[in-house]
Amino acid sequence: MRAEDSHPVPDVPVVPLVPPHEHTEEEKKLEPRRYELAGFPIVGGNSDIGFQFGGAATWTRFYDESFPYLWNVDLLLSASLKDDSEGVRLVQQSHVLRLDYPAWLGGRARLDARASFQRTINAGYYGIGDATSAGLPTGANGPGQLYEYTQMEGRERNIVRVHTGTPFDLAVGTNLRIEAPSVYGGSRLAQDVAAGDVPGRPQVLGTQEMLLGGLAAGFFVDTRDSEFITRRGIFYQVGISGTAGTAENVGYGEVSAVLAHYAPLPGPFIFATRFLASFQFGRVPFYDLMEGGVFEPQFLFGGEQGVRGVPNGRYAGRVKMVNNTELRATPFPRFTLLGQRLRIGTTVFFDAGRVWSDYAVISVADGDAAGIKYGVGGGLFLQWGEAAIFRIEAAYSPDAVAENPDLPVGIYVSDGLMF
Repeated sequence: MRAEDSHPVPDVPVVPLVPPHEHTEEEKKLEPRRYELAGFPIVGGNSDIGFQFGGAATWTRFYDESFPYLWNVDLLLSASLKDDSEGVRLVQQSHVLRLDYPAWLGGRARLDARASFQRTINAGYYGIGDATSAGLPTGANGPGQLYEYTQMEGRERNIVRVHTGTPFDLAVGTNLRIEAPSVYGGSRLAQDVAAGDVPGRPQVLGTQEMLLGGLAAGFFVDTRDSEFITRRGIFYQVGISGTAGTAENVGYGEVSAVLAHYAPLPGPFIFATRFLASFQFGRVPFYDLMEGGVFEPQFLFGGEQGVRGVPNGRYAGRVKMVNNTELRATPFPRFTLLGQRLRIGTTVFFDAGRVWSDYAVISVADGDAAGIKYGVGGGLFLQWGEAAIFRIEAAYSPDAVAENPDLPVGIYVSDGLMF
């Protein structure tokens, strides 16, 4: 939603410590001091979680030469209702509040703060390693809760980028969370916990409720021409982190690199690729073996931020490598609906990756094959104003058979492009 200032606004002391941004002709036509408000409904569900409902909203303040904006606030509220033997109840929740403030400390630093709560009753766990099986016991009609557990997490994370006046930023991150998973009796997770320390794979830790604190440090390199729909440039995030927990002697380190590249192609097309590598060492809880990235941890094998099409939690291990390649396009001109500036774009993608349970080249948990997991698909995205982007994508993967044998396709609705 555009709103022009109705009275003079005092200058905001923003120190220009980021490289200057060259505005496009379209950007030059916009009011330099404005607010943009956008929202998108969330409706879905299945037999496990019941009826899902909610919405996502973003509120952005643009102010003169502040790049990419003065501040941005994102809000996601989502829950599901299910009527079962216990009556009508909330069974699943996902809530996120995020503040991005590029002009923090007078423009000398950028603050990205995020608070979230997640409760997922059908979170996936199939074991540790690249060769884990999703097979069913003899005579079983379906997986039931064999490959599931209940995830419950509250998290608060911050990233501070200290500007140097060049594309190179120093970065510090903090991550404080409480994890309280529940294990279903007879599930694969319950079996692995009962097995204890098995040679050839890390011990399964993290089933007890605990508080975890993490600290990360590293650097960013950012030459993107835009943070909304990037056409050219690079965005690197490299760092090291340490995390300690209050139960099961959990404590581990991680080194990760996220390397994204963008290049314009003829016409409305954009080539975008991202490579992510994560190396963990120490006593790592099982849910973190599914994630990678020291500043912004993400599920790497499954979900809308990893290898799309693969069920969430399908693979886990200390070492993870993922590559995402996308062909993006904005073939349609912007249009105005009810006073709002909108644009529709498309994506076609191929994701691939592999996980290693530990640092052995060949192990029983990882098998002796190449073991590359992949997903392929496409989708649409809607740009509302400048800063708000909502996308819907579908991805096929052979691994999706484990979750939906009749239709091995993952459907994802999310805000923002993947990277």
